[in-house]
Amino acid sequence: MKNIIIYEDNNIDKLSPFSINHASFETKCGIYNNLGRILHYYGANTNITLIVRDEIKGLISERYPSYNINPPEIPSGICINGAAVINKKYFDLLLSKNLKSNNNTISFILKNKLKLSDFNDHINKIDDFDIIDIPYISYLWDCIDLIPSILNYDMAHNVKKNKLKKYDDVVYINEDNIVIDNSSTIEPGSIIDAKNGPVIISKNVIVQSGSIIKGPVFIDKNSLISNGAKLKGNVLIGQTCKVGGEVTNTIFQGFSNKVHDGFIGHSYIGEWVNLGANTNNSNLKNNYSSIKFTFPNNTLDTKREFLGVMVGDYTRTGISTMINTGSYFGMGSNVFGSGFQNKFIDSFSWGKDAKVDFDKFINTLEIMKNRRSKKLSKIEFKFLEKIYSKIN
Repeated sequence: MKNIIIYEDNNIDKLSPFSINHASFETKCGIYNNLGRILHYYGANTNITLIVRDEIKGLISERYPSYNINPPEIPSGICINGAAVINKKYFDLLLSKNLKSNNNTISFILKNKLKLSDFNDHINKIDDFDIIDIPYISYLWDCIDLIPSILNYDMAHNVKKNKLKKYDDVVYINEDNIVIDNSSTIEPGSIIDAKNGPVIISKNVIVQSGSIIKGPVFIDKNSLISNGAKLKGNVLIGQTCKVGGEVTNTIFQGFSNKVHDGFIGHSYIGEWVNLGANTNNSNLKNNYSSIKFTFPNNTLDTKREFLGVMVGDYTRTGISTMINTGSYFGMGSNVFGSGFQNKFIDSFSWGKDAKVDFDKFINTLEIMKNRRSKKLSKIEFKFLEKIYSKIN
């Protein structure tokens, strides 16, 4: 049995706010997150070890109970950076070479077992890398940029194609590039347009009447596309989401809602997020200049013309919320109020200048999870309590 070790590198803070409570290998830019992609290709007869920050070890152990998380001793094997987007074509290289891409370590061969405490030092001492062009997630918006290429690859190599089940009064464009699971439903008046990229619809999805879905788009299981929705390309919708209005170049991680009208573009939406009716974000400055993005500890000139909002888990917006270009919304915030919101909103913010009441936040979160037949675990509660205590 071979060993695969998937690890977080030192760039993890650049994936905030998602990385507050997620590992780098949980980002997604196709039908899988990075971990799922590795497991799809290499998971059979493989011992999986995950190396993450100590503060999220409990959360990761709970999500992936079958794997070894931060063992004191790391087995010999193939070590893969969790921020790398690995496809099957790289398999032979991973088994035989140490790989770098754009100065980022992608993978290396660990010939002998190693103490966990020595892992990062070991990486820094490796000097025999082969240079190769492999996608690497430096920032959340890199996931958005990769949607077309990765989803096209997934359509060609990773999706089981079935005979297209056609519904009455539904328009299909470029049918060979459309996959819809037989358990899903497309209601009358909808348009599925795959001429610019694949449309992949997973199990038990409902696309309500009048929806327009223009590929590339992936909709994961148990999600609902609301009446008259306009998914205008480069959109990933995770499992158990409800999405309506106009959406383009955006990722919904899972269990999040944007049921009503409103525009969301060039954005990354975490889990258990609710965007109130008529929430809109700007994704382009009026003067077309480069967009600056503020993290908790620094501001970055992204050199990008288009960028929306990066939203952490459990955050909610009120009705008619106006979101500025290149905004950061931390986890657990309640965003509301007239006019444009601040471009940087810290975790557990209430409006523009107050802090969420923790007990009320937990009560609401438990209600949200119960509605999806999920429970707030003790580990997650303790994690949230600790993060909350660090916010001024």
